[in-house]
Amino acid sequence: MASAALLVLLLGCFSSVTLGANILYVNTVASPSHFGWNRALMYELASRGHNLTVFGVDSEPNPPPNVTFIVMEDVYKTLYSDPNMHTDFLEMSKISPFSMTLLFNEFVVGVCEIVLKTEGAKRLQSYPPDFGFDLIIHDYLSGPCLAALAHHRFGKPPVVAVTAYHGLSTTLSITGAYQYSALVPNHAYDTTEDMSYMQRFINLLVNLEEELLQHYSMIPDSNRLLRTIDPTLPDVADFNANTKLVLLNANPIIQYTEPFMPNVIPVGGLQIIKPKPLPADLAQLLERAGPAGVILFSLGTNVRSDSLGEARILAIIGAMEALPEYTFLWKFETETLPRKLPANVHVRKWLPQNDLLAQPAVRLFITHSGLLSTQEAIWHGVPVIGFPVFADQFKNINYCMARGVGRRLSIEHLNQQELIDTIREVMTNDSYRTNMKRMSSLFRDQPEHPLDRAVWWIEWVLRHPDSTELLTHGSRLNWFVKYSYDVLIPLFAAIALVCHGLFFLVRRLFCRRTVRKASGKQKRS
Repeated sequence: MASAALLVLLLGCFSSVTLGANILYVNTVASPSHFGWNRALMYELASRGHNLTVFGVDSEPNPPPNVTFIVMEDVYKTLYSDPNMHTDFLEMSKISPFSMTLLFNEFVVGVCEIVLKTEGAKRLQSYPPDFGFDLIIHDYLSGPCLAALAHHRFGKPPVVAVTAYHGLSTTLSITGAYQYSALVPNHAYDTTEDMSYMQRFINLLVNLEEELLQHYSMIPDSNRLLRTIDPTLPDVADFNANTKLVLLNANPIIQYTEPFMPNVIPVGGLQIIKPKPLPADLAQLLERAGPAGVILFSLGTNVRSDSLGEARILAIIGAMEALPEYTFLWKFETETLPRKLPANVHVRKWLPQNDLLAQPAVRLFITHSGLLSTQEAIWHGVPVIGFPVFADQFKNINYCMARGVGRRLSIEHLNQQELIDTIREVMTNDSYRTNMKRMSSLFRDQPEHPLDRAVWWIEWVLRHPDSTELLTHGSRLNWFVKYSYDVLIPLFAAIALVCHGLFFLVRRLFCRRTVRKASGKQKRS
């Protein structure tokens, strides 16, 4: 009996291994933070027995045995050396939302053009067409690019689109989502949820620009680039419309709420894993910190602290020195500083951000307000001071301010005394920590971890590869029809014609009556 049970158990193990899918994972977004988010999903899928072939601009030296990285070489180097590419993130803080939307479009097409020239991309074409991928997952923020080529080459397996971003409007061409211009600020527009008439008008125009750029620029440009590689490639609009699911790094608790299409699955905070023990030097530093607590200062991966300029760096050091009761941990990428650091300031080229935010001693996070950093701060209940620079960072810190869990400052016009006063305000006013703890509790109170939810839905697509029930007709509608402009314009035109006709009729009757009165007076006279 025992041997029979053991045989059944062994057969179950072998059968579960054979259920592992061959997944092609495409991540050509040139952003280390996007890679970190995607890596969490890749490795979790690998731990469930799936085999992943990852084509991307990033890699890791020791991946799990069932994860194979194929690197698109020198994409970062080419991108940052191209004079036509805007990569000065501090300068981006000054541009309008219209320019930011246009820049985003140019960035996606430009990165695709760079990626297609790499040897890594050519390796994809060397795979036999019947290689047998069961699923394609791609970070769609880099556009269709390599994923559309792979989809056509490998017999159109089901597609799941994912991204570390949270802007629902970026899914327009995939899901047919709507732009709610009166309800939600565009991800590139620096405004709050309570918009004035003028702000709603600008938001409407920015949303319209984004949709038109996707339809009349990004998709045609992608077709042009990809058909130089494979002239038989169908319209990438069809590839987008056939996407089974979108896993969006969003959660209604920690951002402005908006309606989602049925095939958009919110998995906000997917990258937040159980904190690991701190390195010995950091653990000792936190133990020696005073009762006032530790303040973590990091501007992420795109905006480097060492690129802020001497005046800003000196102002930051001066503010930290004026607050000796606090211990500061500062992510500073070089060893060269314009002056000696105060005793309460410690710099590191790299810091385990998630692990540090989980420590009770860390009581404030000074951040660039990037989405992943904001999510991690909320998850661990740490109030924030935001220095937003570009894209959604303004929206993230605006939301935190509206919820009473943070304050916003300008990195362009950094003022030492203002920074001192703001740190004191957040550290001494208990409302910031109380509000953040409440938001953290709501964020964590989910039926499963966002990463488990993401994997469950990916495996749902593997179980039902031919299902189309979650897809919406909106992804195939022209934007003009989707927003009923074809109905509204004739309707308003008809109303205008009726009003004009009534006005003309009343005017004629009034004129005739006036003429009759005038003629009557002449006869009596």
